[in-house]
Amino acid sequence: MTTNLFTYSSIQSADGTTISYQQGGNGPGLIIVPGTLCTSADYTRIATMLAKTFTVYIIDRRGRGASGAQGGSYSMGKECEDVKALQDATGASYIFGHSFGGLVTLETATRYPDFKGIVLYEPGVSVQDGPTTWEWINTYEQALKKGKPRQAFTSFVQGAGHTPLSKMPKWFAGFILRMMIRGDHWQGIDELLVTNLNEHKEIKKLSGTYSRYQEINSNILLIAGEKSPGFVHTTNQLLANTIANTQCQTLPGLSHLSPENKEAPETIAGEIIRFLA
Repeated sequence: MTTNLFTYSSIQSADGTTISYQQGGNGPGLIIVPGTLCTSADYTRIATMLAKTFTVYIIDRRGRGASGAQGGSYSMGKECEDVKALQDATGASYIFGHSFGGLVTLETATRYPDFKGIVLYEPGVSVQDGPTTWEWINTYEQALKKGKPRQAFTSFVQGAGHTPLSKMPKWFAGFILRMMIRGDHWQGIDELLVTNLNEHKEIKKLSGTYSRYQEINSNILLIAGEKSPGFVHTTNQLLANTIANTQCQTLPGLSHLSPENKEAPETIAGEIIRFLA
């Protein structure tokens, strides 16, 4: 089936899991690795702009879209195997990762150093750990077990710290989120809440291990949005100081979700093309 310029295909990862992806465009291969609580469908707008220069492959990471489930042995290593399988099948030499997808990209590049150019938009790297950094995960998990997905989602949004909601009383933040996110938008998020929990447990496991990325030899562009909180810019700078051949850039007027369809991906697409092409 097709969506605009893009055709769905699939491959088998190393453990036999089916990994779906969308493909479109012409030129050198570029893989897009989505963030958490997202599917490939959330990146078709930026992909359409990139498809004028690249053959774009938007992966549906395991646990979403037409891809197989995360499975009981889910790990960051599985995510990396999935991206590697897509690269092997397509010959793509470039990659763009957003948020958790940025962390997956860095981990993949550490394990399989085959990408010539990497662009990361606010990669979900935890540069330090602490007693309060991850306490929201327990609240999130307990809310899911009690069948209270809205409470779980509020815990996540406040714990992630990307919006002013993190500083509000939980009841008020939950009320705002319920008003803002409804219908199909909420349904899509609700379906990925368990997946999101497992992914953030992987972020926690890797917290403070970013020095390993100094092994990456690819040319890298790190992008952050001007409106994103301070810790995002600090993280990007630490990564830039750690990894050779890395440029760091802040784009005015943008925030954490800007690569997604509902935000403002045009400027980001332009920077990806400038850097890679």
